[in-house]
Amino acid sequence: MSAPFDGKRYANPEGAPPHGFADFLRWRFTSKPGLWPKSVANPIVPKPPARVEGDDLLITYVGHVTILIQTAGLNILTDPVWSERASPTSWAGPKRVRAPGVAIDDLPQIDLILVSHNHYDHLDVATLQALAKRDRPRIVTALGNAKIMKLAADEMDWGDSLAIGNRARIIATPLQHWSARSFSDHNEALWVGFVIDVPGGAVFFAGDTGLGSGWWIDPVRTAVSDLRMALLPIGAYAPRWFMQDAHMNPPEAVEAFQRLGARHALATHFGVFPLADDAYDEPEREFMVARAAANIPPELFRTLQPGESWRIA
Repeated sequence: MSAPFDGKRYANPEGAPPHGFADFLRWRFTSKPGLWPKSVANPIVPKPPARVEGDDLLITYVGHVTILIQTAGLNILTDPVWSERASPTSWAGPKRVRAPGVAIDDLPQIDLILVSHNHYDHLDVATLQALAKRDRPRIVTALGNAKIMKLAADEMDWGDSLAIGNRARIIATPLQHWSARSFSDHNEALWVGFVIDVPGGAVFFAGDTGLGSGWWIDPVRTAVSDLRMALLPIGAYAPRWFMQDAHMNPPEAVEAFQRLGARHALATHFGVFPLADDAYDEPEREFMVARAAANIPPELFRTLQPGESWRIA
């Protein structure tokens, strides 16, 4: 399925359109944000290996939605953000409380970068340009985002497929979200999820999404026969009246995992940037409760601290 497009703006087939400036002001003036620390130290962990060959899968959580995926001899990075703020400026906007769990100089050579959409906590021009200069990776993103990066990139619509040599296939899937870099460009660029189809089993990266009715789940399930790993966001969900169409809360992320039929999942999009009213540790606490209520063993759906890795043979 292609994304609905009226010639200027993209849309979700279900769910409410993005909130306007009046709703944004309502949220900001009525906001009751939970507590966030100024900084949190990361664990001391080994550097990622240069490569992971064959069907082994190594997931390293850099932080927020920046994840290093190593399998089939490929090094893949999702929504890389090493900047101090998720903002158009260096002096205002959401500031990270946790440093990236892997220093950019400690990354192995990156072959492929996937960028899900253009929000500042997902598309960081400075980081992308630094990695492009260092490694010359192939960059894959949603329609309308290459001009923001000012880099060569493959742009994809929902349902598009792209071969990465003979080692992987990338399928762009629908998500329930929106896009903007300012108050005047809402939905002029698209948002996508990515299925990374490799012989050992596919990995699904959902950068940001609301659950809604779950209309976006079937296209992910039908893209591949074996979904080995799902990377699912759990944070920045409060207040629900403002966030629910764009961001899943922890119980919804657990429901999405069950409906996707993935063998494993990693929780993302929490504990780095204060983007909403949920407290620093609230998404992880609520996730543990929701996972237990659904009788999902911890070894199947996990959280990691920035820099920690999860190896799946």
